[in-house]
Amino acid sequence: MKIVLSVICLFVGLSTIDIANGASVQLKKQGSKVNVSIDGKPFATYNTGGDLPKPFFSPVRAADGTIITRSVVDPEDHPHHKGIWVAVDEVNTVDFWAEKGKIRNKGVKIIKASGNPAVMRVSNQWLGADGKPIVTENTIISIYANRLMTYNITFVAGAKPVVFEDTKEGLFGVRLPNGMREKENGTVENNKGVKGTKDNWGKPTPWIDYYGPLNKKVYGVTLMDSPQNYKKSRYHVRNYGLFTISPFGDHAYTNKKLPVDAKHLKAGDKLNLKYGIYIHSGNTQQGKVAAAYQQFLNVTKKKVAQKKPVKQQPKPKKVAAAPKKPVAPPKKVAAAPYEEKSNAIQPVPATEAAANNDCNYCPEQKRRRLFRRFRSRR
Repeated sequence: MKIVLSVICLFVGLSTIDIANGASVQLKKQGSKVNVSIDGKPFATYNTGGDLPKPFFSPVRAADGTIITRSVVDPEDHPHHKGIWVAVDEVNTVDFWAEKGKIRNKGVKIIKASGNPAVMRVSNQWLGADGKPIVTENTIISIYANRLMTYNITFVAGAKPVVFEDTKEGLFGVRLPNGMREKENGTVENNKGVKGTKDNWGKPTPWIDYYGPLNKKVYGVTLMDSPQNYKKSRYHVRNYGLFTISPFGDHAYTNKKLPVDAKHLKAGDKLNLKYGIYIHSGNTQQGKVAAAYQQFLNVTKKKVAQKKPVKQQPKPKKVAAAPKKPVAPPKKVAAAPYEEKSNAIQPVPATEAAANNDCNYCPEQKRRRLFRRFRSRR
């Protein structure tokens, strides 16, 4: 009975976060920007200008239009915390986190301009001091009507090996505005109900939700890890509004208790990572974060290629064998007349003496007979 109730609750939760309510997401290119709207209302803007140190989403809005990312204009601290972005410290010693290395956008392709989700693919080159890409980031961003965004990131190493050093500064993050921050009235809570940045910082967990008040209403942002990643990621979540997730930093996040675990790629090698970010109204329970995480797992799971069924060839019909012709009995062949075989008589050699006393073999008697015949004829 408990299992049945759990399934029902999950179904109800999924149905209430606008997965299939007919809402639609639209993507539209405008110069170096991609504007995202949901049912015609602005949601977010992806910025790719060549004058920017890296591409990023800003501003990003909740369902009622409230902006839930800190302004990139005149920030009070950490100017490299721009909206929603992808960057990390120390890639082949280049500090992309602090924007000391440039991440240059090479293109945005709209895969699905309208729907639920709408989908685009971005290609960003992380440049070295020589202006050549150390690594290329190819990311497929899917945006759902309930404000779930999934990032399917594939890093491709350039002509040389790549090292992602062990660091806490990275990788996929958001900077929240004042008011939502924990040091004001914000709250940080993970999937097990553990609260506070102190108990969640640097810990691996499926998701963490960060929510707080803006204009007397509560809004939240959730970061989600994928079990498909090569290892569990950890969270760089701070009370001043910084909120990121990264797999590169076991040593840094555990205060050096775990060994350094840099990630190495050979030239041309690839590394795939999947993350989710969910913008919602209300606290963790009101925003149905658990259901949104389940949605994230469902839409990012690997699709198993189904083998096409092999058409079985129809079995050939059995054809009745032709009746065998009766075999004619062998003809009787008349036996040849019997011939008696006699042994050949061997002649007696002239030099051999006669073996009997027959007078015919006597030469003297033979001459006498001949003489008598001759006299009688005369």
